[in-house]
Amino acid sequence: MRKKPKGKPMSRWNKVRNKAISKRRFVVERTYGTLKRTYGLARARYISLEKVANEVNLKAIAYNLTRAANIYKDLITP
Repeated sequence: MRKKPKGKPMSRWNKVRNKAISKRRFVVERTYGTLKRTYGLARARYISLEKVANEVNLKAIAYNLTRAANIYKDLITP
């Protein structure tokens, strides 16, 4: 994202660009926030990169399964 220059208005192109970035960032940051808060991804439990990558992948799978179950539950119940 680009900041507005001091004492000058922000260009239309930068406003459109910042809006597009913020829409994408909102979805991504919300997901990472949930993973950190609910699944304990704020800290790694292992030392080796391979084990940490496996841990992150398993927690991402758990997040996606939980999210899919909630979406499915919302579709079934009126």
